[in-house]
Amino acid sequence: MFIVAALALLTPYGLVACGSDGDAEQSTPAASTTSSVAATTTDSTPVASSSPTPEVVPITFECGDLSVYESGTAVYSDGTTGYEAVCDTYVPPTTEAPAKVLMYCDYPGTAVYTDGTSSGTDPACATMRAETEARENANTNPNPGGGYPYDPEEDRNGDGVVNGYERCGIRCGKAPTSGDIQTQHGCEEGYIGREICEQYGW
Repeated sequence: MFIVAALALLTPYGLVACGSDGDAEQSTPAASTTSSVAATTTDSTPVASSSPTPEVVPITFECGDLSVYESGTAVYSDGTTGYEAVCDTYVPPTTEAPAKVLMYCDYPGTAVYTDGTSSGTDPACATMRAETEARENANTNPNPGGGYPYDPEEDRNGDGVVNGYERCGIRCGKAPTSGDIQTQHGCEEGYIGREICEQYGW
């Protein structure tokens, strides 16, 4: 195949393959060549390049995630970050004192607020206060703080209330106190000494 291709190329130059009649003369026509030179003039101005200029893509941004970036941070499409006012969601704290929020009404009508303060004049607790005052005014017991009648001699701490531990009880000829009942039980069981039991008459 190589030989066939080489022969096809050499044939126009007057070459023939071997194996033709030896007596025959091969002649090649004389080649005549003429050359001409064309004169050209060149201009000194540069020729503009035909390569297209790249299209400029506008840079866009998205507001940064607040769990990662500070408020106002913009993440640009080229990978950089910066500040954009539309991304600034920071709201400065107010200088006003927060409003008091009622947590509950405590006895006897005292308002307790979420900031830890309290007030005896809050209108939200006025109903409870009025009910408490009505009960106290209707109470015929001279000892409104307890169930025992008030005896100034038994009011050991001077708070205006006779508590059970302040009462004299059996030794003063009055109703027994819880301490009197416990002492009696101890005397009957034998674990309280004779001297104390004799004071009670047991």
